Amino acid sequence: MSKHDGNTLIRTTGLTEYFHGAVHEAADRRHVRAEPATLHYLVLLLANHAHSDYLFDYDDGRLRLRPLAVLYGDALAAGSEHERRLWLQRLGDLALFVGGLFAGRLSRHFTDLDYCVAMGGNAYAYLGQRSPHTDGCTCVFEELSAGFGRFVELVAVATGRPVAMQ
Repeated sequence: MSKHDGNTLIRTTGLTEYFHGAVHEAADRRHVRAEPATLHYLVLLLANHAHSDYLFDYDDGRLRLRPLAVLYGDALAAGSEHERRLWLQRLGDLALFVGGLFAGRLSRHFTDLDYCVAMGGNAYAYLGQRSPHTDGCTCVFEELSAGFGRFVELVAVATGRPVAMQ
């Protein structure tokens, strides 16, 4: 995939292919070193969240973005460890996606950005510590947790919203 400069024709046939190029290009430009599995996770996260049904919840006849604190409350109230992990993965994914998508706006309000990074990073840390080591995701969650701020920046760059993170 060639670098996008506004004058470049995008020659991909699907979102996964497009975001694969965008994530790897952003990682190269920002000198972000990450495991291939982690970059692949980011590609799938971006491709999935491009569809509104992954991003928004349908409630009271309208689409809405659930606050991270509400997702955390859902995780705490989960009836099983499996359900708790699902809620925390949704929380981490949403914090990463929204943090990257609105990185410029959040960086002007440092507490908002810090909150987003803390919530997402801690959700992934829990998953990295408690997920079965046989599922292949443990190292991905550990890497996302350890470098959450830099992965927010990577998502921002991959989606065309570069920002200087603090």
